Amino acid sequence: MRVGLLNIGDELLAGKILNTNARDLGLWLGELGHELVFMETIPDGVEALVGTLRHHLEGPSGQPDPSGHATAAASCDLLIDMLIVSGGLGPTHDDFTREALAAYLNVPLERNAEATRWLAAFLRIEPEAIGAGQATQLLVPQGVTPLHNTAGTACGLHFEKNGCGVFVFPGVPREFRMLFDGYCRPLLGRRDAALLRRRAVTYGLSESRQRDFLRDFKLPEGFRFSSLPNATGVTLALETFAPTSPSSETERLQGVLDAAWEDLLGRLPQECIVNRDGTPLVPTVVDLLRRNGATVSVAESCTGGLVGHLLTGVPGSSAVFERGFLTYSDAAKHDLLGVPLEVLHTHGAVSEETARAMARGCLTAARSDYAISVTGIAGPDGGTPEKPVGLVYVAVASARGAQTVECARFLFRQDRIGNRNLSAHSAINQLRLLILKDLQEI
Repeated sequence: MRVGLLNIGDELLAGKILNTNARDLGLWLGELGHELVFMETIPDGVEALVGTLRHHLEGPSGQPDPSGHATAAASCDLLIDMLIVSGGLGPTHDDFTREALAAYLNVPLERNAEATRWLAAFLRIEPEAIGAGQATQLLVPQGVTPLHNTAGTACGLHFEKNGCGVFVFPGVPREFRMLFDGYCRPLLGRRDAALLRRRAVTYGLSESRQRDFLRDFKLPEGFRFSSLPNATGVTLALETFAPTSPSSETERLQGVLDAAWEDLLGRLPQECIVNRDGTPLVPTVVDLLRRNGATVSVAESCTGGLVGHLLTGVPGSSAVFERGFLTYSDAAKHDLLGVPLEVLHTHGAVSEETARAMARGCLTAARSDYAISVTGIAGPDGGTPEKPVGLVYVAVASARGAQTVECARFLFRQDRIGNRNLSAHSAINQLRLLILKDLQEI
């Protein structure tokens, strides 16, 4: 089934609210074996929605498509079986979706008995006690079916137009998901196809370097490759849709996927592959510590506790996280970690020498198996020509294996938040590499 999504809201267009519904819907549909063929965001207002509905449900000419389906866009001639509309169902002055639907369908708005009963039960009041401010949510275009929203006050709406099922949900993510699960998911449960996908996470491998390594990789026909970078690494994915029958074709495509995936990963530097099943960096490192019965402590300066925050955000991290030292000042580095004053005076707080001393001091004070230290200049001020904003040193120390202290230098070029985030994830990745080295896996 091919699905379209319309998002309504000035706040979405202005970037004031992150549109997580679009992201979530794309993931849900893929898992169900269906495809989100387009998504569009439009401003609040009756005219905007009426015009958009006419375009997607009746075609650019305003006339139904001869096939009986709805034309999704003139430029790409996509056909959709389901249209989901998100937003504009609340009781505030900028919620016009009901009025727009009534105008599009050329029907009046009517107070709906079911919607009245649902809202009264949600508010735990008698129906006649519903105030005027909430009462707008009881209006439903004539002939449109109200959908029970157990997570909020505004009911969803459903109607059919030119062979396309139209579902209208509130934009609140919790309510959007509840209504999708209750009304759309059952219709999508009968798969048109099965999504075959393999995912892996890499770290320390830029997309430009990745492209060099994969230059000669041949993407099988009908497959899609994606590379999604962020501070936690780059997620690689290879996927295709396989027909649900015959099963022999699904098995064939699975074999093609597996072979292509091994070929793809085999072309990359193996130390950059964090996990071959798509698990992100931080949970992977916590699991690596847990499986090897190891503990870790952290000594942080410019990251201000972010490394410890990321590690302890993983369920079960109490088995591996020993303690953290937040040593922002030179005095704290000396008093808590034993960093020699001579090192601080000679090389400065942001230096390889200080990072190494912090890691050694953390390892000794915490008596953990591993230690991480981070010191740098997050910005926006504090930089010099010799030590610019974004300069960060990360040291990792091990009480196992060769009992070494290793240090890496980074120069990030983002804002303060971005520099701190990259510093923390890079520190955790350096720990991963040291553990693998102790295990002689790299």
